[in-house]
Amino acid sequence: MNKRSIILAALAMGSVSLPGMAFAQYGNSPFYDHTVELSQAYGLEVIGLRLDLAAAFSPPYDDELAETIEGVTGAALARFSGTLEDRDPELATALAAALDEVAEIAEGESDEDPAEAIAEARELLEQAYAVVIPAELRDQAAFKGGVIINLLLAEGGVAEGYEEAVENNEPWEYPNGWAALQRVKALWEEVKDSASAERLADGQEMLDLLDTLYPEAQPPAVVAGLNPEEAESPAQRLGGIVEEVTDADLYPDRDLPKLMGHLAEMTTAACAVYPQNADIAAESIYAVYDLFATHLADVSGMFAPELQENASELFGSMIVAEDDDDDDDGAASAEDEEEDDDGDDDQLSGTDACGELAEAFTELRAVLGG
Repeated sequence: MNKRSIILAALAMGSVSLPGMAFAQYGNSPFYDHTVELSQAYGLEVIGLRLDLAAAFSPPYDDELAETIEGVTGAALARFSGTLEDRDPELATALAAALDEVAEIAEGESDEDPAEAIAEARELLEQAYAVVIPAELRDQAAFKGGVIINLLLAEGGVAEGYEEAVENNEPWEYPNGWAALQRVKALWEEVKDSASAERLADGQEMLDLLDTLYPEAQPPAVVAGLNPEEAESPAQRLGGIVEEVTDADLYPDRDLPKLMGHLAEMTTAACAVYPQNADIAAESIYAVYDLFATHLADVSGMFAPELQENASELFGSMIVAEDDDDDDDGAASAEDEEEDDDGDDDQLSGTDACGELAEAFTELRAVLGG
């Protein structure tokens, strides 16, 4: 359960008061101003991390690691593939083919040189990044801050990779956290110039702590007895430091009613796009899902459990909402919607599911006071 969100919800609704607690004010709000773009960037980054893992190890891969690498063709790609297809169809086709090749190598179904396949996929992925995320946005410190916080705290990131490996005895989740940390360190180098001497030292201290938990990509021989939460504290502290350095609010759960209202508006806008382009509409739904599942689902369940359950179930008709490693394309296509309409009446089309989700979010917005 997201205890942070529950406490903040109680604060927002006036039922809890913490002496001396004040919310910081920053000049930028990337999770509000660039919600979809941050989700798209997360998809691009996740694919990059999986390519890093494919390069860090050699075939034949461990079965669990292979499954992670195969995810280059899954929901991470669906986070931005609609926009890429719309802006550069040839690049979209080339990237999909290159990622398929990497996935086939991971599966042991291709004899192609892994290094060459990974290098080609990296080059095309970088081109796709430039097409999907405008350079002026990608270069903004606040936007980089949003990317960093996702790499630190999102599913498969620095904190979660360590927790999953230790708590659930899934050692091959560990390399995911290691790869994310290497990317965090690279992005920190890009934003740290504006840090004060104190914050520069604090940030490096947190990175050094995380390096002791992730000394290499190889999972520890034994995870039993380790503290699954050990990466959480330095990751959270580093997130707070990055906020100051980039002058960006990177914790949208500080105002849950506002966040719920934002997601309701985004969902309504996505619904208008669904009939014309389901893939692009689904990109917005991925962004909405991330923020809802991370910050609002538990709190909504406290105040309106039926609405929360209904909203959570509706995501599954539009996107791959639970497992980013799934080989599904991650979103309902227009053809899928037609098949749904002609087939099982219990299976909602993406368009219909979006409409119902928008209604549920509008009601949750009222419940939470947004």
